[in-house]
Amino acid sequence: MNISSRCEYACRAMVELALHQESHETITSVAIAESRHIPEKYLVHILLQLKRAGLVRSVRGAQGGYLLSRIPEQVTLLDIVEAIDGPILSPLPVNDQVSAQMKPVWARAAAGIEDVLRSTTVREIMEQASRPDMYYI
Repeated sequence: MNISSRCEYACRAMVELALHQESHETITSVAIAESRHIPEKYLVHILLQLKRAGLVRSVRGAQGGYLLSRIPEQVTLLDIVEAIDGPILSPLPVNDQVSAQMKPVWARAAAGIEDVLRSTTVREIMEQASRPDMYYI
């Protein structure tokens, strides 16, 4: 399974929005794009998908921009991945009679991936990024 660049950009954007969540200030797509190195025209479409999924909301006007719809602790990577790329390993890679033996394996793999993504929140990503790198001698 590969994570699309679109999904990676969505995750970056969600982290940027989460960083602004505490101030309750909106952030524009241009500001997100510049801060997270995402092509702005591409980001607009990603933000629309995230909005349709109920993960972000938009505010119009002079003070307009985007906000998270939920607190960072309530947004998981699974929420983001499914909003952008759809369900994990669905449909299965091959779904014919010959591959029937592989179906349970692919289903277990999908469940494992979903568990990891479901247990990882945007807040955790923010906290990991703010920790200084450890150097061991």
